[in-house]
This record gives sequence, C-alpha cells and structure tokens, in this order.
Amino acid sequence: MSAPFLSIRGLERRLATGNVEHLTFEPGVNVFVGRPNTGKTKWLQTLDFLLGDTGANPYEQSDVEGLAEKYEAASAVICIGDESFRIERRWREAGAKGKVFVEDEGMPAKDFQHWLMEKLGIPLVNFPKGNPMSGQTWPELSFRTLLRHIFRQQRFWSGLVDQQPDNEQHASLLLFLGLAERIYSDDYGALVELKLKSMRVRARRDHYRETLNDLAVELLDSDDANLGVNETTVAVTLKRLQDEVERLQKRKLEVLTTASNASLPVSDRSRIAELGHARAVALEDVTVARQKSLGAEERLAEVRRYRADLEAEIERMGRVADASALLADLKVTPCPACDQEIIPDQKPNHCFVCHQHLPEEPEIAGLGEVRLQFEQDRLSAELLEAEELIAILERDIEKQTKAYRDADEALRTIEIELAPARRAVAAVAQADVSEIDVALGKAAERQRQMGRVAGALELGKSFDKQIQALEDEIKPLQEKVDEANRSIDFNAAAQKLEDGMNAYLDALNAQRPDTWNHSMVEIDISKSSTSFRVGRKRWRDALGGTDSLYFLMAYHFGLLSLSPIADMHYPGMAIIDVPGEFSGEEVKDSENFIVQPFIDLLAQEEFEGTQLIITGASFAGLQGVHVQRQTHVHVA
Repeated sequence: MSAPFLSIRGLERRLATGNVEHLTFEPGVNVFVGRPNTGKTKWLQTLDFLLGDTGANPYEQSDVEGLAEKYEAASAVICIGDESFRIERRWREAGAKGKVFVEDEGMPAKDFQHWLMEKLGIPLVNFPKGNPMSGQTWPELSFRTLLRHIFRQQRFWSGLVDQQPDNEQHASLLLFLGLAERIYSDDYGALVELKLKSMRVRARRDHYRETLNDLAVELLDSDDANLGVNETTVAVTLKRLQDEVERLQKRKLEVLTTASNASLPVSDRSRIAELGHARAVALEDVTVARQKSLGAEERLAEVRRYRADLEAEIERMGRVADASALLADLKVTPCPACDQEIIPDQKPNHCFVCHQHLPEEPEIAGLGEVRLQFEQDRLSAELLEAEELIAILERDIEKQTKAYRDADEALRTIEIELAPARRAVAAVAQADVSEIDVALGKAAERQRQMGRVAGALELGKSFDKQIQALEDEIKPLQEKVDEANRSIDFNAAAQKLEDGMNAYLDALNAQRPDTWNHSMVEIDISKSSTSFRVGRKRWRDALGGTDSLYFLMAYHFGLLSLSPIADMHYPGMAIIDVPGEFSGEEVKDSENFIVQPFIDLLAQEEFEGTQLIITGASFAGLQGVHVQRQTHVHVA
C-alpha cells in the first residue's frame, strides 16, 4: 500500500495593510499561467518558504521589490491523504520568524519537516556525506533536501538538482525508491561505528608500538635491534641481563674471597666468618623488630580512633536522654482536629485519646528509657574494652621499641668489630670491586628498564584484546548487513524510474514525432552512486538546449510515476517553474505537449490525489487542467 499523497489546495499572502491575496489549486495538473513579470515565481517562492524553509522570509534571496515589508505573513492549505492542514509563516511577528504554524500551533521549521515526513510516511534516515568511514557525523536526510527534487525553481535548470551535492542527490533518490532505510539502517550505522572504533584502537596500538620501539630499541642486543621490540627480543635480552648480573655477582664474591684470604691472617678468618653470620642475624632481627613496632603503632592508632567514635556516641546518647527527660511528661491536651481542649471523660483502664483498652502493665514510656540505658551501658562497656586494649598496645610498643634498640645496638657492635677487616679487604680489592659494582649497577638498571618494557608489551596486548572484541561484534553484524544488501534489487528500483522517464519521452514523440531523437535513458543505481546515461554518455554530455529541458521534465515525470508504488516514498507532488528561456531558446506556448503526458498520467485512478503545479506564459488549449491565471504585470 502506498503512503498518502501531498497536494496544495490554497495559497495566501497577507499584506501589511491586512488585505489577503489568494490562489486556489486542485489535485491533478495545475497550470499557473501569466505573462512574464506577473509574479508567478514569487508565489512559488512563498510556497517554498511555507514548506519548512529556515530563512527569515520568502524573498531574502532577491527582494529588490521590498516584498518582505509589503507582506507580513503567508499561509497554505495542504492535503495529506484525507487530512487537510493550514500551515502559516509570520516573518514580521516577533519570535515567529523561524516557526511554521500548523493549525495555529507553532513549531520550529526543522520540527515541521519531521512532522511532514511522518504524515507522508517517509522514513527519517541519516546518510553519510562521502566516505562512511570518514568519522564525520551522518546528517539527516531532511524534507528540504527532498524538496529540491520535488520543486524545480526557475533558476535551477542546468542540472538534475542544481547545487545539490552528488551524495545528497543519491541519498534522496534511494529514499524515493524505498531503498535508503534499508541501506542506511540502524545495523549499518552500528557497523560503521564499530569499524571506526576498531580503526581508532588499531591506530592507537600501532602508535603505541612505534613509540615503544623508538624508546626501547637501544636496550636490545645489537643482533636483535633490527627486529624491533617484541616479546621474543625482550625475553632474550632479559635472559642475557639476568645471566650478566649473576656472573658479576659471582665475580664479586670471588674477588672479595681472594682479597680476604690475602689480607687477613688465617687465625682471624674463622672469627670474621662468625661475625659475618652474626651480622646477618642481627640485621634480620632489626628488620623484624621494626616491622612489629610499626604494626603495633598502626593498631594503636586504629583503636584510638575507635575510642574517639565511642566517646562521641556516648555523648550523643546523653543528649538524647536529657531530651527524653524533658519531653516525657508532655501529653496531648488539645484535639488534633479542632484544637479544643480535651475533657478527660474516660472509662477506667481505657486511653482517654483513642479509647482503646490499656494493657495491664502500660509501661510504654519506660520501654524507651530501658532501651536508651541499654545502649549507654553497651557503649560504656565497649569504651572500657578499648581503654584496656590501648594500654596493652602501648606496653607492646614499648616492648617492640626496646627489642629494636637492642637489635640495632648488637648490629652496630658487630659493624664496629668488622670495620678493620673491611678496610683491609678494601685496600686490596677496592678498584676491582668498584668496577664490578659499576657494571653490576648498569646491568641491574638495564634489567629494570627491560622489565618495564616487558610490562609495556603486556599493556599493549590490551589493544589486541579490544580489537578482537570489536571484531567479534563486527563479524555477525557485517554478515547481517551484507545479507540485507544482497536482498536489495537495485536494478529493479532503477528500472521503475527508468521506465517512467522513457514513458514520458515516448509520449512526447507520440504527440510530436522526432521530438526526442536520442537513445532511451538508462539509469544505474548502486549502494554508493547513481548515474543517468543517454546512449553511452552521461546525460549532460549527450544533451544540449531544449533536449535537456525534455530530459529534466522526464525526470519529474519519472518521480511522479513512483507515487502509487508500494514501499516507495515519492509524495505524489511536483512543482515546476518553467523558465521563459532555456539555453537561449524561448519556451513557447505552442509546446503544450510537454504537459500532456502529466495530464494523462495523473488522470489514472491510482494517481488520484497527486498533483502537478507548472508555470507557463499561456498553455492555451490544454484540457483536463486547473488554470490559475496571473494578469497584472509588475513594472520596475
């Protein structure tokens, strides 16, 4: 079933004086005739403005006549299917310039376009301007964009849709043919977004790897430098550095042993060994004692904070007890409804307010006091426990501090006794040990840096995981989109428009032989482009002069022929402002035959409700049309 058609039934302009100028149109073919300069184009500019133009007034493109001041508002009655609506623009009213009033309800021009497309059953889609993967936001395919195909202005006869980019023309045709919502679907939009995310993550990963390689390649072995920074080269370098550190440590031990044997008497060596062992034990004792002391201090600080919280809570409970003592004797004396004093007329053992039977032991107030006292007793007990625990921890800290001082004193005693032996060994092996320590420090530093590089490589793997996760989402969505695209018959859709255009050209030849002497129009439509050919050439290269006029008229005829076709979205209306001259040739009244195919088309039953408004100087003698004539010539 086709969507409802759009048609114009009436058009008005209100002068600043309050007078109204009015035009009437009907379904079918309307010829809007009059000599040059009778205002036909200005009327159509007014209609164009009413149909969602976001400008300030209908005549802002060229208003040498001062029409924007002469008129203060315009309105039209539009018919959509079986419904009629009055739309109005008030460009001289404060706050109303950018609004379209539908039945006196104002809405922004963009919202009006949405409303109109919804009423016409035209889906709202977003389309890519250029490469879908460019990352640019997809603009909305608005009614104003579609109107460029529906309404051909007098100044736009040099191209299919003058001054409209190819991608907008293509998207508009796809929408008219019922393909745009299938191509530019939500799934396709989501797929493009996922692919863009994947591209961005890949770019970040590549940049990360390049930066890491530039920073870390000098840490690699010379043989591996050309291979770059990767898991294999980093693992090999780490293994070599570990071997180097172990070799240097072993070499240092050998040097120290040799120096010790050379500088210390045999009789002192056993004592030195004992002191070395004792020093290691003392150092361990110092470390353990210090850790225990720090742990006890942390626990003490935590318990002190807990004690402070308990004291604050006990103080709060005390304030609650004081408040309850003050308020305990308060009773309800006035009536809560009328605020009069309540007379204590009551039955024995009944409440004087609610008159319910009182329990045998109505100690209700006392229960609150008991609960409050219980909480105070509990908090006091916990505070006492906290005080005891603090005392225990303070004694433990004193004990750990004494153990730390004793262990530190023992360590210093051993260090003092070992000092002469160290000086003796250093005198023999100082240079060798220093050289080994320098090499060991360099190797350890490189080892630490390579460890960071290895960690950075692990971080780089997160990019691979992100990419894989995106690819896992992309794959089924890509298959779904591809399957949807495979189900689209571009050739069949193009054939519908092609048949309509060629039917018009055949109709011209039937009425006036040899009017169209060229090959038939051929249309190629794909997901990304549209081309119109006459023979083997693009239509603009193949045609000139009046033939281009016939071609563009055929385009409007072809679009109108799509109107009743199910699942297509052409709204069943065309507005054509024919120029007085076309490519230097006068468009004569005798060429009424360019309108006759439209008359025959719109007379068919399935085109009931569709409309063509076309301008001309006379179109005398045409049958089956509604004539709207302008007679007053405006002289500059």
